[in-house]
Amino acid sequence: MRREPHPISGAIFQEEEGNRVRITDEKRGKSGLFTWDGTWLEGDITYADPHMLYLVGAPTLPPEKDIFWTVLPPHESSPKPSFTGNMGRGTTERPKVVAPYVGDPGKETDDGMRSSAHIPQEFFLENDRKPELIPDVYKLKSPMPGGPAKIATDRFYKQEYHDLEVEHLWKKTWQMACREDDIPEIGDYYLYDIAHLQFIVVRTGDNEFKAYPNSCLHRGRKLRECSGKGAREFRCPYHGWSWKIDGSLKDLPAEWDFPGVREDVCQLPQTKIATWGGFVFINPDPDAISLEEHMGPEMLQHYEKIQLQNRYKQADVIKVVRCNWKVAMEAFLEAYHTIATHPQLLLSGGDLSDNRSDVFGNWSRLGHVSVSGASPHRGITIPKEHALGAFHAVADFNREYLRDHIGDEVEKFSDTELNEQTFNHLFPNFSPWGGWGRIVYRFRPNGDNPDECLMQAMLLAPWKEGKPKPPPAPTRYLGPDDLWIEAEELGTLAKIFDQDCGNVPQVHAGLKTKQPAYVWYSQYQESIIRNFHRNYEKALGLEPSQKEL
Repeated sequence: MRREPHPISGAIFQEEEGNRVRITDEKRGKSGLFTWDGTWLEGDITYADPHMLYLVGAPTLPPEKDIFWTVLPPHESSPKPSFTGNMGRGTTERPKVVAPYVGDPGKETDDGMRSSAHIPQEFFLENDRKPELIPDVYKLKSPMPGGPAKIATDRFYKQEYHDLEVEHLWKKTWQMACREDDIPEIGDYYLYDIAHLQFIVVRTGDNEFKAYPNSCLHRGRKLRECSGKGAREFRCPYHGWSWKIDGSLKDLPAEWDFPGVREDVCQLPQTKIATWGGFVFINPDPDAISLEEHMGPEMLQHYEKIQLQNRYKQADVIKVVRCNWKVAMEAFLEAYHTIATHPQLLLSGGDLSDNRSDVFGNWSRLGHVSVSGASPHRGITIPKEHALGAFHAVADFNREYLRDHIGDEVEKFSDTELNEQTFNHLFPNFSPWGGWGRIVYRFRPNGDNPDECLMQAMLLAPWKEGKPKPPPAPTRYLGPDDLWIEAEELGTLAKIFDQDCGNVPQVHAGLKTKQPAYVWYSQYQESIIRNFHRNYEKALGLEPSQKEL
């Protein structure tokens, strides 16, 4: 049975039968019994930390899956690790860190106010044991200018904003549709949905792809109802009009009855398409800038060495969440919530307060050159020499772990790159992690309902270049009442998602009743979200909520 101390109060949370949790606070001489989802049953403790209740009492992973996601075996055919251990992450052997809340006072730095746990990134870069391998882009600093931002709440739930998004975002911007590996053979196709729009993405050659609106040019019936393989044509099931996979007209039944129409329907309308990192992107705007220009040179340089196209998709999960897509996405664009939402991370030491934030136009990165372990909200800071020791230890661990999977390719990477688990963001809704974090997020509206979204999480595992990859993992679908923990292939990441998704529906509901009707985003720790809203307002033609500096 699970048993954990609260990382701040020290009260003991003990699992009991029936997914119930007994809380004992010896300091106050009180106790209470709860269901794991928060219902009080008995005792003089009448309210409990919902995320601790989940951690101790909710259904959990089997032991063989209850491991950190970055060391999950990529595939059943993958070599077994030549080492043992997990850097103490998530293991019961690691001492639990319990300390009272004191608040992070922050400190002044050359770059402005930062967490009191802040250690300049230059310190780690200068002490990298392979400095010649560090990409120049890792040395850049580009914090978002300006102070805290006040954003109106109506953009998160009103239908009029969803409608604006369809017209000015989803019809006008680059968006990830699928992985190239999802359609590996000529004629394989994937149906990409965004709001009420749907596109057919088809492989037409070894390295060629095309995309079309999924609509017959006769009377609009969908040409395909699900993704598929080996298509030679797209034939409408209604009247039999058909087009080849290159979009050219194949057959117009009873063409004699449509004089002069052939020229208008001889080609399916093509949606702009591009590939990057093994992903296929589309943009319905024929006048759109290139994908590379949308990403910007910093993003392209940041990912150049890690070559996401070589990764194996070991997990792919899509869950319906009862909140707006922006509400869900914002939970994954900052680490400020760790102190309240993820007690298991605090028990292992850190509260992720010393994350770096950089913005470069449409692309932002968060967590770059960071070392966990400090918890300034509880008065725990780490001398930079100790942090450097951890920095080198993590690099050594990951170097040997990756050697089993990518061989001597690992020698191309510096200590900094081997430490990196940057949770990055490309406007509007795509977040491929940097380094070896494996995670890729995508957030979309669930049809035309602004009160629901589709949250997608992939794991892209390391895979040796040139080694044949197994078929990508099939997509698992979870409903709004399903727990992420049902997706065992995500490892301990599923627990973190359940905690985050315990928050966001309540955020969405609260936004509708909030007075005054606006929210605040911080100057630095939530600056990636500020950058998103700056780009969002530009795209939708809204009045800027932040002053340009």
